[in-house]
Amino acid sequence: MRRYWNRSHQKDCNFIVGKRKHKRAKKPITVLSKLNRLRRRLIHSISQIKIQLRRLTIRVNALQKQVENYGYADWNNVIAYLSSRLNTRITIETPAGSIFGSLVSIGDNYIQISEPNGSIAIIPLSNILSIE
Repeated sequence: MRRYWNRSHQKDCNFIVGKRKHKRAKKPITVLSKLNRLRRRLIHSISQIKIQLRRLTIRVNALQKQVENYGYADWNNVIAYLSSRLNTRITIETPAGSIFGSLVSIGDNYIQISEPNGSIAIIPLSNILSIE
């Protein structure tokens, strides 16, 4: 803020009048510039999402390979054991509970058990905790 002596008051030399600067008028932001700014932000966000997607895809593929390789030979042993128990009474422990019945069929990744009440249970091999 500029200050100067007010010379109109010759008797009062001690009186100081402040003069304010006029603020420059801000240029209005055009719609086009707002859209361009928004476009740049969206492009940046999309590129960040693509990078995250690539990283997650790599991690998922690595986990799938681990799952496929984990215990593949063990499942062959389980299938061989179950093949010897085909059409016999068997009890399977799963995370949902015990299932008792006659082993009807064996698939690539599931078994089928006929329960005493006549219902048929299809159990994925990955859900088998124990076999009795």
